[in-house]
Amino acid sequence: MKKTLFIFFVIVFSLLYYLGFLTKKETLPLSKEFFSAESSSSMDQVLDLKGGGLFKAKSAEGKPFLFTQKELDQIYQLKLDKGIRNFSNLSITLVREAKKAREAGDLDKAIERVTYANKISPDLPQPYFELARTRFRQKPFSINEYLPDVFKGYKAQLGHFPSSLHFFYQVLYIFSNAILMAFILFGIVTLFKYFSLYFYDIRKNLTQEVSNLLLNGLKIFALFIPLFLRLDILWSFLFWSVLMWGYVPKRERQFVVVFLIILVYFPFFLRLTSSFLNGGASNVILEMNEANHENWDKGTEERLRAWSLLHPNDPEVLFTLGLIEKRQGRYSQAEDFYRKAIQHDPNFSETYSNLGNVYLSQKQIPQAIASYQQAIELNPNKGAYYYNLYRAYSQETFLSAKTDRAFQKARQLNPGLIDYYSSIDSPNMNRLVIDEVLTSQMIWERFLNQLIGREGLLFRLFKAWFERVPSALPFLAPILFLAFLIGMSRYTRTKRFLTRCPMCGSATHRFYSSALETLDQEFVCFNCFRLFVQKEKLHPKIAEKKSLQADQFQKQNHLTGKFLSYFFIGFNELWKGSSLKGLLLLFVFFIFILRLIFWEGVLPDFVFHTSPSWWGVFFWGGLFILFYILSIRWVRRQKPEFEVQK
Repeated sequence: MKKTLFIFFVIVFSLLYYLGFLTKKETLPLSKEFFSAESSSSMDQVLDLKGGGLFKAKSAEGKPFLFTQKELDQIYQLKLDKGIRNFSNLSITLVREAKKAREAGDLDKAIERVTYANKISPDLPQPYFELARTRFRQKPFSINEYLPDVFKGYKAQLGHFPSSLHFFYQVLYIFSNAILMAFILFGIVTLFKYFSLYFYDIRKNLTQEVSNLLLNGLKIFALFIPLFLRLDILWSFLFWSVLMWGYVPKRERQFVVVFLIILVYFPFFLRLTSSFLNGGASNVILEMNEANHENWDKGTEERLRAWSLLHPNDPEVLFTLGLIEKRQGRYSQAEDFYRKAIQHDPNFSETYSNLGNVYLSQKQIPQAIASYQQAIELNPNKGAYYYNLYRAYSQETFLSAKTDRAFQKARQLNPGLIDYYSSIDSPNMNRLVIDEVLTSQMIWERFLNQLIGREGLLFRLFKAWFERVPSALPFLAPILFLAFLIGMSRYTRTKRFLTRCPMCGSATHRFYSSALETLDQEFVCFNCFRLFVQKEKLHPKIAEKKSLQADQFQKQNHLTGKFLSYFFIGFNELWKGSSLKGLLLLFVFFIFILRLIFWEGVLPDFVFHTSPSWWGVFFWGGLFILFYILSIRWVRRQKPEFEVQK
């Protein structure tokens, strides 16, 4: 039991140290403000840039931002006239009002507020979730009332770039750390199972010969290399696992190699992603998303202009600046930005279409038609281009064959979009034509391309091997570990290493026999083979001593695996040599643990911060309890690996 408790405390200490609880290191490399959706300090300043005098009036009167239905309808029409898809800041306010109304019991007002929030910002996921909560409060047993809103919320979360970026980074962070923590336990198990064989080998070969003394001294010195070089905890356990290479059975060696690969790549990509998200390139992507899909402010425009001065060949930023200028009625400036974008990317079809909209706004019909036709040549399968062309033809003559053909082609390609724009009765040019924007897919492609770099993914995979280990090492540790692994592999082929007998636990050389196939083992010690496999009648004292040794080892082994499995699901399988199953169970277990630690997310969403949802607690808590009970039930049913007949 002492050994079991010692292993338990080593595991707990190692995991706490890795998570940063015992050190001063930061577990999160990102700033807390990175994913904030609020781009300015005051609500009225942001929205008043779009000409909303209601905000200025309420601010001057010192009134809270409580809007009537008429005012919200005016804001909605203003949004459409300006070509803005989401008034995110106003929707945040409405969601908060809806939450207060729901908690106060005024469910009708809550639904009214959140419905307007959804209408004003259809891409935001939070209004859908709040609407589902309110409808659940109204009719908790009518699942069909609120479940569709939940699905719409998750769909919007994946489509809305800031929300999806927030979500995917949290998934990457939790999954990566869960698998790394699982391999910490793999390293600890490997060390405790085969460390005794390492010292047994030293004691057995300890003689007065100088060569043997030096060799055994080097073996002892090798154990302290991670401490001398100040390797972090993961690289230390990998080093000791590789050092035990000759004693580890063949079926577990492959996971030592997997340990090396995971340790090279997972921390590398976590650091790479984190540093990129805190850099200027990712901030520009968020600014571009805001300018294309949200209610941007002057700060957004200034930062994009500053980026374009430093990177004048960036067509997507130039396209975004052209869109900003066009929405504010500065058509000559918009034309300049669109022309520069086309100059740097002649195949950017969206730019031609928007340039045609600029020409159409200035009544330059021939130039507009030429731009639309160029966009159609580059992408003939987009209905919006044909619809804009139809609008341009309509300015020349109301009825004509080419006008009708353009409209019918647009409707054939995208009937829903065309029917929506055809039903609009407004003289505003932002609503008569369809302005193209950078879609979420295009923004994600830019994000991944900039994250990977111009060199490509293969270069990043190669570069990961040249990243320094967080230690005092001035050389390429992964390469040296790989060389060490190859050297140990070749060395084990020429030397017979000891291993542990799975029946009695004693040190033994491999003993192969076809009779062992039924035991799912490739070796046992010679005495166990004679006594328990061949059923030879040995001297009673020898048989009794061996049976007692095997019985005690099996009980201790089973107790260790069973006891620690109550605290770390999957440890029993890992301890018994089922590495794949054990690592998978530990991976799932640590996902639950990290989910509980980071309950509000790796980076909490300060804009939509809400109290913990009972549904979330019930869902994750229920899943964890079910997983835990089924796993423990399986462990309790297991018996020692071998039944020893006394």
